[in-house]
Amino acid sequence: MTDGSTDQPDQTSTRPGRRIGGDVVLETLASLGARGVVGLPGQHALGLFDALRRSELPYLGARIENNAGFMADGFARVSGTVAPLLLSTGPGALTSLAALQEAAASSIPVLALSAQVPVAGLGGGRHGYLHELPMQSDSFRGVVKHVVTVRSISQIPTALADAWRIADTAPNGPVLVEVPQDILLEDADAAVPPITGRDVAERATAEPPSPVTEIVEYAATVLDGAERPVIYAGGGVVRAGAENELAALAERLDAPVVTTVGGKSALPWEHPLSARSWIEDIATTEFLEDADV
Repeated sequence: MTDGSTDQPDQTSTRPGRRIGGDVVLETLASLGARGVVGLPGQHALGLFDALRRSELPYLGARIENNAGFMADGFARVSGTVAPLLLSTGPGALTSLAALQEAAASSIPVLALSAQVPVAGLGGGRHGYLHELPMQSDSFRGVVKHVVTVRSISQIPTALADAWRIADTAPNGPVLVEVPQDILLEDADAAVPPITGRDVAERATAEPPSPVTEIVEYAATVLDGAERPVIYAGGGVVRAGAENELAALAERLDAPVVTTVGGKSALPWEHPLSARSWIEDIATTEFLEDADV
Protein backbone atom coordinates (compact mmCIF):
# COMPACT_ATOMS: atom_id res chain seq x y z
CA MET A 1 0.00 0.00 0.00
CA THR A 2 1.36 3.41 -0.86
CA ASP A 3 1.01 6.59 1.19
CA GLY A 4 -0.70 8.33 -1.72
CA SER A 5 2.13 10.82 -2.27
CA THR A 6 2.86 9.78 -5.87
CA ASP A 7 -0.26 8.15 -7.26
CA GLN A 8 -3.13 10.03 -5.66
CA PRO A 9 -4.65 13.19 -7.16
CA ASP A 10 -3.38 16.43 -5.64
CA GLN A 11 -5.72 17.19 -2.73
CA THR A 12 -4.39 20.77 -2.51
CA SER A 13 -5.92 21.53 -5.90
CA THR A 14 -9.41 21.88 -4.42
CA ARG A 15 -9.22 25.66 -4.08
CA PRO A 16 -12.26 27.45 -2.65
CA GLY A 17 -14.53 28.60 -5.46
CA ARG A 18 -13.20 26.15 -8.03
CA ARG A 19 -16.06 24.10 -9.52
CA ILE A 20 -15.17 20.42 -9.62
CA GLY A 21 -16.82 17.03 -10.03
CA GLY A 22 -18.00 17.12 -6.44
CA ASP A 23 -19.98 20.26 -7.27
CA VAL A 24 -21.65 18.46 -10.18
CA VAL A 25 -22.71 15.70 -7.79
CA LEU A 26 -24.26 18.11 -5.30
CA GLU A 27 -25.85 20.30 -7.99
CA THR A 28 -27.47 17.19 -9.43
CA LEU A 29 -28.72 16.00 -6.05
CA ALA A 30 -30.23 19.43 -5.38
CA SER A 31 -31.94 19.41 -8.80
CA LEU A 32 -33.34 15.96 -8.04
CA GLY A 33 -35.01 17.30 -4.92
CA ALA A 34 -32.62 16.18 -2.18
CA ARG A 35 -33.50 17.72 1.18
CA GLY A 36 -29.95 17.23 2.50
CA VAL A 37 -27.08 14.74 2.55
CA VAL A 38 -25.77 12.37 5.22
CA GLY A 39 -22.27 10.98 5.51
CA LEU A 40 -18.71 11.49 6.63
CA PRO A 41 -15.50 12.38 4.78
CA GLY A 42 -12.68 10.12 3.72
CA GLN A 43 -9.59 10.70 1.61
CA HIS A 44 -11.09 9.69 -1.72
CA ALA A 45 -14.31 11.62 -1.01
CA LEU A 46 -12.71 14.99 -0.24
CA GLY A 47 -13.93 16.39 -3.56
CA LEU A 48 -17.50 15.94 -2.33
CA PHE A 49 -16.85 17.60 0.98
CA ASP A 50 -14.95 20.48 -0.59
CA ALA A 51 -18.00 21.06 -2.79
CA LEU A 52 -20.32 20.98 0.24
CA ARG A 53 -18.87 24.35 1.24
CA ARG A 54 -20.42 25.78 -1.93
CA SER A 55 -23.71 23.90 -1.73
CA GLU A 56 -26.91 24.95 0.02
CA LEU A 57 -27.78 21.35 0.85
CA PRO A 58 -27.84 20.72 4.62
CA TYR A 59 -25.25 18.20 5.79
CA LEU A 60 -25.74 15.68 8.60
CA GLY A 61 -22.45 14.23 9.75
CA ALA A 62 -21.68 10.97 11.53
CA ARG A 63 -18.62 9.35 13.05
CA ILE A 64 -18.91 5.96 11.38
CA GLU A 65 -20.45 4.89 8.08
CA ASN A 66 -22.79 2.35 9.66
CA ASN A 67 -24.45 5.07 11.72
CA ALA A 68 -24.51 7.39 8.72
CA GLY A 69 -26.36 4.70 6.78
CA PHE A 70 -29.01 4.34 9.46
CA MET A 71 -29.29 8.14 9.62
CA ALA A 72 -29.94 8.21 5.87
CA ASP A 73 -32.54 5.47 6.31
CA GLY A 74 -34.31 7.54 8.95
CA PHE A 75 -33.95 10.72 6.89
CA ALA A 76 -35.67 9.01 3.93
CA ARG A 77 -38.51 7.76 6.14
CA VAL A 78 -39.14 11.17 7.69
CA SER A 79 -38.70 13.28 4.55
CA GLY A 80 -40.60 10.92 2.26
CA THR A 81 -37.95 11.21 -0.44
CA VAL A 82 -34.64 9.67 -1.49
CA ALA A 83 -31.84 10.27 1.03
CA PRO A 84 -28.28 10.69 -0.31
CA LEU A 85 -25.54 8.96 1.71
CA LEU A 86 -21.95 10.13 1.09
CA LEU A 87 -19.31 7.43 1.66
CA SER A 88 -15.59 7.04 1.12
CA THR A 89 -13.87 4.00 -0.34
CA GLY A 90 -13.13 0.42 0.72
CA PRO A 91 -13.62 -0.09 4.48
CA GLY A 92 -15.67 3.10 4.75
CA ALA A 93 -18.10 2.06 2.03
CA LEU A 94 -18.36 -1.53 3.27
CA THR A 95 -19.15 -0.39 6.81
CA SER A 96 -22.48 0.95 5.50
CA LEU A 97 -23.70 -2.46 4.31
CA ALA A 98 -25.64 -3.38 7.45
CA ALA A 99 -27.61 -0.13 7.23
CA LEU A 100 -28.23 -0.58 3.50
CA GLN A 101 -29.47 -4.11 4.17
CA GLU A 102 -32.03 -2.66 6.60
CA ALA A 103 -33.06 -0.12 3.96
CA ALA A 104 -33.43 -2.93 1.43
CA ALA A 105 -35.52 -5.05 3.81
CA SER A 106 -37.78 -2.10 4.62
CA SER A 107 -37.98 -0.68 1.06
CA ILE A 108 -36.33 2.63 1.99
CA PRO A 109 -34.87 4.76 -0.86
CA VAL A 110 -31.26 5.53 0.11
CA LEU A 111 -28.86 6.72 -2.60
CA ALA A 112 -25.43 5.60 -1.43
CA LEU A 113 -22.78 7.63 -3.19
CA SER A 114 -19.34 6.13 -2.67
CA ALA A 115 -16.01 7.54 -3.72
CA GLN A 116 -13.63 5.21 -5.53
CA VAL A 117 -9.95 4.98 -6.36
CA PRO A 118 -8.92 6.92 -9.47
CA VAL A 119 -10.26 5.65 -12.79
CA ALA A 120 -6.89 4.14 -13.76
CA GLY A 121 -7.06 1.79 -10.78
CA LEU A 122 -10.64 0.59 -11.11
CA GLY A 123 -10.88 -3.19 -11.00
CA GLY A 124 -7.14 -3.67 -11.26
CA GLY A 125 -6.00 -4.35 -7.74
CA ARG A 126 -2.43 -3.61 -8.82
CA HIS A 127 -1.83 0.04 -8.03
CA GLY A 128 -1.75 -0.11 -4.24
CA TYR A 129 -4.16 2.77 -3.76
CA LEU A 130 -5.21 3.46 -0.21
CA HIS A 131 -8.37 1.46 0.69
CA GLU A 132 -8.49 -0.09 -2.77
CA LEU A 133 -10.78 -3.06 -3.37
CA PRO A 134 -10.47 -4.74 -6.79
CA MET A 135 -14.27 -5.04 -7.16
CA GLN A 136 -15.81 -2.89 -4.43
CA SER A 137 -19.23 -2.79 -6.10
CA ASP A 138 -19.56 -6.59 -5.97
CA SER A 139 -19.96 -6.37 -2.19
CA PHE A 140 -23.12 -4.29 -2.70
CA ARG A 141 -24.85 -6.18 -5.51
CA GLY A 142 -26.65 -8.61 -3.24
CA VAL A 143 -28.02 -5.77 -1.10
CA VAL A 144 -28.91 -2.79 -3.29
CA LYS A 145 -31.25 -2.52 -6.29
CA HIS A 146 -28.76 -0.92 -8.66
CA VAL A 147 -25.00 -0.34 -8.95
CA VAL A 148 -23.20 1.97 -11.37
CA THR A 149 -19.62 3.23 -11.52
CA VAL A 150 -19.12 6.65 -13.12
CA ARG A 151 -16.10 6.80 -15.44
CA SER A 152 -16.29 10.41 -16.68
CA ILE A 153 -17.47 13.66 -15.15
CA SER A 154 -20.15 14.09 -17.83
CA GLN A 155 -21.82 10.84 -16.68
CA ILE A 156 -22.55 12.14 -13.17
CA PRO A 157 -25.98 13.79 -13.80
CA THR A 158 -27.35 10.84 -15.77
CA ALA A 159 -26.00 8.22 -13.36
CA LEU A 160 -27.47 10.01 -10.35
CA ALA A 161 -30.83 10.67 -12.02
CA ASP A 162 -31.18 7.02 -13.03
CA ALA A 163 -30.16 5.83 -9.56
CA TRP A 164 -32.62 8.24 -7.92
CA ARG A 165 -35.46 6.95 -10.12
CA ILE A 166 -34.62 3.32 -9.39
CA ALA A 167 -34.40 3.95 -5.64
CA ASP A 168 -37.76 5.74 -5.73
CA THR A 169 -39.55 3.13 -7.88
CA ALA A 170 -41.69 0.60 -6.04
CA PRO A 171 -40.55 -1.46 -4.35
CA ASN A 172 -38.28 1.32 -3.11
CA GLY A 173 -34.79 0.50 -1.93
CA PRO A 174 -31.14 1.51 -1.72
CA VAL A 175 -28.85 2.02 -4.71
CA LEU A 176 -25.11 2.61 -5.11
CA VAL A 177 -23.29 5.10 -7.34
CA GLU A 178 -19.48 5.06 -7.32
CA VAL A 179 -17.53 8.15 -8.40
CA PRO A 180 -13.72 7.87 -8.61
CA GLN A 181 -11.58 10.30 -6.67
CA ASP A 182 -10.02 11.97 -9.71
CA ILE A 183 -13.46 12.64 -11.23
CA LEU A 184 -14.64 14.26 -7.99
CA LEU A 185 -11.61 16.57 -8.15
CA GLU A 186 -11.73 17.26 -11.88
CA ASP A 187 -12.42 20.74 -13.25
CA ALA A 188 -16.10 20.80 -14.17
CA ASP A 189 -16.76 24.01 -16.08
CA ALA A 190 -15.37 22.82 -19.40
CA ALA A 191 -17.20 19.47 -19.29
CA VAL A 192 -20.53 20.00 -17.53
CA PRO A 193 -22.63 23.18 -17.33
CA PRO A 194 -24.18 24.01 -13.95
CA ILE A 195 -27.02 21.59 -13.19
CA THR A 196 -30.03 23.81 -12.54
CA GLY A 197 -32.70 22.80 -15.07
CA ARG A 198 -35.54 20.32 -14.90
CA ASP A 199 -34.16 17.78 -17.38
CA VAL A 200 -32.41 15.81 -14.64
CA ALA A 201 -35.49 15.81 -12.43
CA GLU A 202 -37.71 14.65 -15.27
CA ARG A 203 -35.34 11.75 -16.01
CA ALA A 204 -35.52 10.74 -12.34
CA THR A 205 -39.31 10.73 -12.05
CA ALA A 206 -40.51 7.30 -10.98
CA GLU A 207 -43.59 5.84 -12.62
CA PRO A 208 -46.27 4.84 -10.10
CA PRO A 209 -46.92 1.10 -9.99
CA SER A 210 -49.89 -0.06 -12.01
CA PRO A 211 -52.21 -2.56 -10.32
CA VAL A 212 -52.68 -5.90 -12.05
CA THR A 213 -56.43 -6.20 -12.64
CA GLU A 214 -56.51 -9.98 -12.31
CA ILE A 215 -54.76 -9.89 -8.93
CA VAL A 216 -57.04 -7.16 -7.59
CA GLU A 217 -60.14 -9.07 -8.70
CA TYR A 218 -58.85 -12.30 -7.18
CA ALA A 219 -58.09 -10.54 -3.87
CA ALA A 220 -61.59 -9.05 -3.83
CA THR A 221 -63.13 -12.46 -4.39
CA VAL A 222 -61.08 -14.07 -1.62
CA LEU A 223 -61.84 -11.28 0.83
CA ASP A 224 -65.54 -11.34 -0.01
CA GLY A 225 -65.69 -14.95 1.13
CA ALA A 226 -63.54 -14.49 4.25
CA GLU A 227 -65.03 -15.21 7.67
CA ARG A 228 -62.08 -14.14 9.86
CA PRO A 229 -59.99 -11.71 7.79
CA VAL A 230 -57.07 -9.84 9.37
CA ILE A 231 -55.06 -7.07 7.71
CA TYR A 232 -51.30 -7.08 8.34
CA ALA A 233 -50.10 -3.57 7.40
CA GLY A 234 -46.55 -2.33 7.09
CA GLY A 235 -44.63 0.86 6.54
CA GLY A 236 -45.52 0.92 2.86
CA VAL A 237 -49.02 2.08 3.80
CA VAL A 238 -47.50 5.08 5.58
CA ARG A 239 -45.01 5.93 2.83
CA ALA A 240 -47.77 5.71 0.20
CA GLY A 241 -50.09 7.96 2.22
CA ALA A 242 -52.74 5.23 2.09
CA GLU A 243 -53.95 5.44 5.70
CA ASN A 244 -57.48 6.49 4.72
CA GLU A 245 -57.74 3.69 2.16
CA LEU A 246 -56.57 1.17 4.76
CA ALA A 247 -59.17 2.35 7.28
CA ALA A 248 -61.92 2.20 4.66
CA LEU A 249 -60.96 -1.35 3.68
CA ALA A 250 -60.74 -2.51 7.30
CA GLU A 251 -64.16 -1.03 8.10
CA ARG A 252 -65.71 -2.52 4.95
CA LEU A 253 -64.40 -5.98 5.89
CA ASP A 254 -64.75 -5.48 9.64
CA ALA A 255 -61.17 -6.75 9.73
CA PRO A 256 -58.76 -6.11 12.63
CA VAL A 257 -55.48 -4.46 11.57
CA VAL A 258 -52.12 -5.60 12.93
CA THR A 259 -49.17 -3.40 11.96
CA THR A 260 -45.46 -3.85 11.80
CA VAL A 261 -43.24 -1.53 13.81
CA GLY A 262 -42.69 0.56 10.67
CA GLY A 263 -46.43 0.69 10.05
CA LYS A 264 -47.50 1.87 13.51
CA SER A 265 -49.29 4.95 12.23
CA ALA A 266 -51.00 3.16 9.34
CA LEU A 267 -54.19 2.99 11.43
CA PRO A 268 -54.87 5.20 14.47
CA TRP A 269 -53.92 3.40 17.68
CA GLU A 270 -57.36 4.09 19.16
CA HIS A 271 -59.34 2.87 16.13
CA PRO A 272 -61.74 0.09 17.20
CA LEU A 273 -60.23 -2.24 14.58
CA SER A 274 -56.62 -1.55 15.60
CA ALA A 275 -54.90 -4.68 16.91
CA ARG A 276 -51.82 -2.46 17.23
CA SER A 277 -48.28 -3.62 16.58
CA TRP A 278 -47.45 -6.25 19.15
CA ILE A 279 -46.07 -8.43 16.37
CA GLU A 280 -43.64 -10.33 18.62
CA ASP A 281 -46.32 -11.25 21.13
CA ILE A 282 -47.52 -14.87 21.07
CA ALA A 283 -51.15 -13.72 21.27
CA THR A 284 -50.70 -11.70 18.08
CA THR A 285 -49.03 -14.64 16.37
CA GLU A 286 -51.93 -16.94 17.28
CA PHE A 287 -54.42 -14.26 16.22
CA LEU A 288 -52.83 -14.02 12.77
CA GLU A 289 -52.62 -17.79 12.43
CA ASP A 290 -56.33 -18.09 13.21
CA ALA A 291 -57.33 -15.78 10.35
CA ASP A 292 -58.72 -17.48 7.27
CA VAL A 293 -57.48 -14.63 5.04
